[in-house]
Amino acid sequence: MNTVTYSEARNNLKYICDQVQASHDATRIVRKNGDVILLSAEDWESIEETLHLINLPGAIERITEADDYQPLDNVSADTLLSMTKHG
Repeated sequence: MNTVTYSEARNNLKYICDQVQASHDATRIVRKNGDVILLSAEDWESIEETLHLINLPGAIERITEADDYQPLDNVSADTLLSMTKHG
């Protein structure tokens, strides 16, 4: 995650927004009254969907009991990286 000051964010907002959108890497904006996180709408919607799904009764059990379930700690770094590619 990138980190910038509020002043840097204000002065470079277009560039920072373009970078967040292209890289899918959030940026922390440090402020005196508390930090904020800038992320793409696509990434936020993905987070919201994930939160919704895991809060459905029995969802986690159905996922972990699926025939093709594989815990992430058993997945290679290359596989994880390919799963995170947005295209």
